[in-house]
Amino acid sequence: MHIASRLVVAAATATLVLAAPASAQVTFSGFTNGCFYTVSACTPETTPGARTDVIGPLTYTNSTFSVTSFASVAAIGETAATPNVNNLGSISLPNAPLTFDFTNQRFLLNVYFSAPNSTSPTNTNYMAQLSGAVLNNGGAVNFDFDNTPQTFLFNGGSFSLHVNDVSLTNTGGSNTIAVSGFITVKETAVPEPTSSLLMAGGLAGLAFFGKRRRNNAA
Repeated sequence: MHIASRLVVAAATATLVLAAPASAQVTFSGFTNGCFYTVSACTPETTPGARTDVIGPLTYTNSTFSVTSFASVAAIGETAATPNVNNLGSISLPNAPLTFDFTNQRFLLNVYFSAPNSTSPTNTNYMAQLSGAVLNNGGAVNFDFDNTPQTFLFNGGSFSLHVNDVSLTNTGGSNTIAVSGFITVKETAVPEPTSSLLMAGGLAGLAFFGKRRRNNAA
């Protein structure tokens, strides 16, 4: 293979390989709010602050989060705490004799992102259909979320958030469980400086050999 051809191959290969995203770590920060409803949809708060929402025996407590991606994935799944941190909030079913039917009950979760920069849209809602009943310290409640991942844009590419379903039981003891989810990141491919230098070097080499050939032909 001629030297000129080798330069072309080297420059093209360097650009293709080194222009691929390097799976940089991305930090996602924000907060959640939520509300229960039956017929008319509720509107969760879109500002930070400690909040709860209650329906029957259930209490939702909101959360804040700041998680970092590894290999293009970030989990928002820490256990429930006071206050909640790094989950999507928590749901509590108390230790008390209860009678409640959750037929036709719904829950709306709002997730708001303050980072990464330029996230668009800044927030989105996830609806959950509730089912089950509790009766005299027995029974179960299930939150069937719309698990369709929601996609966001940011200044480094895009990411999608998936929310997991939640189930609680009432058997005489209190039960608190965190709402969890995970983020998948798709970064924008940006050529690295090394690839740009290699391409520039290859093009300079081609120009040199082209000039020399013209001089030899003359």
